[in-house]
Amino acid sequence: MSRYGPEYWDKYGSYRTPIAFHLSILVLLRTYFIWVIAALSRRPELDLMSLFFKSKNDFFIAIAIGAVAIVPTILFCLRRPRDSHQATKRLARIWRYMRWPLIACALIDLSWLSIQAAHSHYRFSLFLAIQMVIVLWVLWYLAKSRYLSVFFSDWPEPTEKATDKK
Repeated sequence: MSRYGPEYWDKYGSYRTPIAFHLSILVLLRTYFIWVIAALSRRPELDLMSLFFKSKNDFFIAIAIGAVAIVPTILFCLRRPRDSHQATKRLARIWRYMRWPLIACALIDLSWLSIQAAHSHYRFSLFLAIQMVIVLWVLWYLAKSRYLSVFFSDWPEPTEKATDKK
């Protein structure tokens, strides 16, 4: 923890989550969020899914691409101090490599958006262009952020309850 000062630590002594990481997760899982919002809006006259996806096939491909980012997101949700040393070690070992599935998801997503642009014969679509720029930013952030390399190598230490049991 000598790389960044105390202003980067949370109350448990581990590195704080950057806001850009939250936004990256939101971008990579955007299909799931659209799906949940469409399921929660019970207005049949508003077909929310057809605004974002041309066909069911496009939706299912986007769901499959976003599925790559689910495991790192679940592990991120589990990133808190535990009572067990074994669980802490196991999760820390897995967490260390979770940057790569996120990068792979962003690469696949960018490729899929490029394929969608090619299928429309490269006619300009503001919706596709915005998505491509945002996913490109996420990919650049995940690949080049020095803080993220430290963040992914850090896992909260076990709680005092676990150290008292030893």
